Amino acid sequence: MKLLLSLLSILGVIASLASAQANDTPDLNIQTTFPNNAFNRVSNGQANRVVFSVTPPRSEDRILTLEGIKGAFLNRDKIGKRGYVMRNMTETKYKSLPIKPVDGKPLQVPYDFYPEFKPQELGVEFRLIVNDQQTGKKHNLHAYTGTVTVVEPAKSWFDLQALSLYAILAGIVGTAIWWASQNYPGSKTISKRKERSAAASSSAASPPSPSKASASGVKVPGQAGYDEDWIPEHHLKKGSRPTSPRPRSTRSGSSKK
Repeated sequence: MKLLLSLLSILGVIASLASAQANDTPDLNIQTTFPNNAFNRVSNGQANRVVFSVTPPRSEDRILTLEGIKGAFLNRDKIGKRGYVMRNMTETKYKSLPIKPVDGKPLQVPYDFYPEFKPQELGVEFRLIVNDQQTGKKHNLHAYTGTVTVVEPAKSWFDLQALSLYAILAGIVGTAIWWASQNYPGSKTISKRKERSAAASSSAASPPSPSKASASGVKVPGQAGYDEDWIPEHHLKKGSRPTSPRPRSTRSGSSKK
């Protein structure tokens, strides 16, 4: 009888130890807020912040530290099925951040995540990695499970990418306008080209005037190849008088004596 009681007491101690070890998960009070996203609307491709307010239980005198934050995007239509987790979020790690009130307020821990999906409703889940400094055991604690609406971000007319695009388009339009102004029929440039071409062709077709020809040394038919202003007038008249050949005198043999 005494042996049976001893065995029962030993089994009771083992069961209590196992129960205590199974229930050693820290009982933290975690509140989740989306400060920059009203109604849990998150912008696609941009950083979206969620803040966790963590308060340790007062009844426990344990040294707990935060080691990291994890998250995942969920397909709410496939709960308990394959494909429930659509994509894991990037884990943010901490170097043993003490979980204790700061200035009498709960510990505020921010976390940024980046959705890259088409606009739709998705499930999200966040978990905190907490380390018990006394036992050295890490606990994966559930922090939040809910739904977010993925929307396209509002586009600004003054962002860097848009300004670069505007500058390129302005350069292309300016180049096209300049080319059209230089080559379009009726433009000043085309008119000047035509005037220069017409002047060159007319000067090539008309013969030079006598005065210009004499000054430049070009011989003109019917004109002398020298300047006649310095020659006396009677020389010019003498030279211009027509000359007739002199008759030859013939001697006949009968005139000789």
